[in-house]
Amino acid sequence: MECTYELVQADHHFPLKIIIHSSNEAAYIPRHWHDSIEISYVLSGKIDNIYIDGMNYSSKKGDIVLINSNTIHSFSVAKGKGREAITVLIPSGFIRGNMKDSNSVSFDCISIFESNEQRLQHFKELRALLDTLFAAYLNQHKDPLVHIHLTSLSYKLVYLLLMHFKIDNELIPGFNTNKYLERLTLITDYIQENYDQSLSLDSIAQVFGLSPEYLSRFFVKHVGMTLFQYINAIRLEKSFRVLMNTDQSIIQIALEHGFPNEKSFARVFKKVYQVTPHQYRKKHKSHSEARSQ
Repeated sequence: MECTYELVQADHHFPLKIIIHSSNEAAYIPRHWHDSIEISYVLSGKIDNIYIDGMNYSSKKGDIVLINSNTIHSFSVAKGKGREAITVLIPSGFIRGNMKDSNSVSFDCISIFESNEQRLQHFKELRALLDTLFAAYLNQHKDPLVHIHLTSLSYKLVYLLLMHFKIDNELIPGFNTNKYLERLTLITDYIQENYDQSLSLDSIAQVFGLSPEYLSRFFVKHVGMTLFQYINAIRLEKSFRVLMNTDQSIIQIALEHGFPNEKSFARVFKKVYQVTPHQYRKKHKSHSEARSQ
């Protein structure tokens, strides 16, 4: 699974960014991180796996999972009907701008397995607000003043988070210091630019003046995967787009995206999508043709 930095921009007419996820197909959002606070809220169905800095969660209808700023995370879902979820991204600057203390802030806000009665009430209030926010966002074309409504809900969301879910940053275990994030960004940027070339642990370590042993431990400890798995995840994401949007042969796609052969591409692809690239393309295209008729 890929791990990249993502620049998140709020919608132009209110402070947050909302993304609606609705698909019956298997999918995954590769490992990445960004400065924004991210809230995942399942409306129906489930998200099979949410990886957050070494922890794995499975969320179902009504579950809320908040991912703190600069925390490595990914999502994967198996094929299934009736799945719908929303992602709410809150720029960290918007939160800091509404606090007396301008330092970064973190939250403990994952409803899965929660049993404390008071916190359950806080999650109930948060859930109701997210439902209202989602409804207003869906119906914005009917309301000429919707930007005022959405902005007021944005402030209320931050208010609830700060009132009920804020925690002391010093209590959070993890590596997300600027030093590690800067180094990680440099290395991942390099791999992003050269994924279609022959890459090895030794060659990348040499570029950054690190020992192969250190680089290997760095990735396993801080990204939760080996460097080789990470490189293959980037190659998979890039090749997937070509697979689904062109008629290039499987072997051509594999070789142009850094895989040594078609067998290697098929093995990496099947681990994520449970079928071979050829089977996935054939099934997807047959569905698209049926819908267009």
